[in-house]
Amino acid sequence: MSARQLGRANAASQARLSLILLLLAGWDLLAFLLELTNTRLLAIGTIDGALGARSVSGATAVLAIAYAYAARNPLRYRFVVWLASIEQLVALFACAFHLARGDLGVTQATLPALVAVGFLVALIANLPRQTEGP
Repeated sequence: MSARQLGRANAASQARLSLILLLLAGWDLLAFLLELTNTRLLAIGTIDGALGARSVSGATAVLAIAYAYAARNPLRYRFVVWLASIEQLVALFACAFHLARGDLGVTQATLPALVAVGFLVALIANLPRQTEGP
């Protein structure tokens, strides 16, 4: 019985996954900077309650740091790759929820939703697979 190797041994696929994680870190840092500056791109009227304050808490900066760190060796930090996939699913559901609720218009929800779909497809297509031993 031979032990199975986790992940692809292909350096090109690891490099693609590292690039995706770095792009995702950049996207999350952009979101964090928009939260800090509260520009016209992100107009926040009032923040109500603990959940409202959580939405502009800077949690995206923490995720960006985790993605940048995991980009060094995506096979070793596979759980961060899964976390990135889950974050994109949550972003899609959040866009749909706020669109249905009327908090956002179609034009405001389109860009975050498309970016989330793009990252989700790229992450799933490049997830480390379990391969047979030599």
